Amino acid sequence: MTSRRSGTSRGQLRPQWAAVLLAVASLIAATQWAGQVWAQADVRRVGVLSYSAAADNPGFKAVLDVFRRELASLGWIEGKNMVLEYRDAGGDPRRFPVAAEALAGLDVDVIFATSAPALRAAHAATRTIPIVGGDFTSDPVAEGYIRSYVRPGGNVTGVFLDAPEFAGKWFELLREIIPGLSRVAVLWDPGPGTAHLQAVRSVAGRLGITLQILEASRPDDLDRAFIALDRRSQAIILLPSPMVYGQSARLASLALQHALPATSMAREFAIAGGTLAYGPERASVWKRCASLVARILDGAAPADVTAQRASRIELVVNLKTARALGIAIPQSILLRAEEVIR
Repeated sequence: MTSRRSGTSRGQLRPQWAAVLLAVASLIAATQWAGQVWAQADVRRVGVLSYSAAADNPGFKAVLDVFRRELASLGWIEGKNMVLEYRDAGGDPRRFPVAAEALAGLDVDVIFATSAPALRAAHAATRTIPIVGGDFTSDPVAEGYIRSYVRPGGNVTGVFLDAPEFAGKWFELLREIIPGLSRVAVLWDPGPGTAHLQAVRSVAGRLGITLQILEASRPDDLDRAFIALDRRSQAIILLPSPMVYGQSARLASLALQHALPATSMAREFAIAGGTLAYGPERASVWKRCASLVARILDGAAPADVTAQRASRIELVVNLKTARALGIAIPQSILLRAEEVIR
């Protein structure tokens, strides 16, 4: 009798335990699902809008790595609580609007526009998604991106450059290495706008220097532009643009072929064989852009995030190229240079 009652008791408990186990399993599954949903909701998305893909542009890849590392140091780690969404113009500025619209359509939390054309396209694509610009060729107030550096007031902030100051420095350096400088060619990509072109014209006018403006929008235009050079030109200034940055090695070669001392804003230009490079140290600019992106991801409104001016400037001199051109670089320039290539 006892044995039968025990057996009956065990038989009655089995479905009860099964129900308990099923409930526990359901609770675990629900908890895991909720955790996954929470984790997905907590991951922020940063759009990166660039002229070309990092794989096609070593200079851009280097500064992008700086951008990632700085974000990570500020608590935003790619693959953990932040993902980067990349869109680029494929080396053709005309494709920026499509790339910007694609990022806006993803409803990213913030867009990092890495150049003047990228910023213009991003600003046209959205007035609600926060945008951080790394722009060396626009006046952000004149362009209507911000109301003032201290209180931008809209959806744009970033790091910008004082174009007139740089124009003066380029001519100052060229006049030091070329006594009696009177004729200068200027390579201009109209994509980023006219701020640097206007500044160069203004400074040249004050100094009594004649300019020849050579327009080039794409890499295919460069050979034609150099063929059109006035043989009386004593130097060439390469105005900044994503295309010019990406073609630094080719431009250095073209300048040397035409026996012209040349200056660019891109450090890569002097490294590749250009005579001089004078401009913002891009790694420091990208770090500052990352800090602005982090502030927005942390909850700050772009309208209240103070825009900045690039402040860390570097001078790179290629002494080897200068010697090949028969130019003596004054000691005063060499002492000021962050790097001298011998």
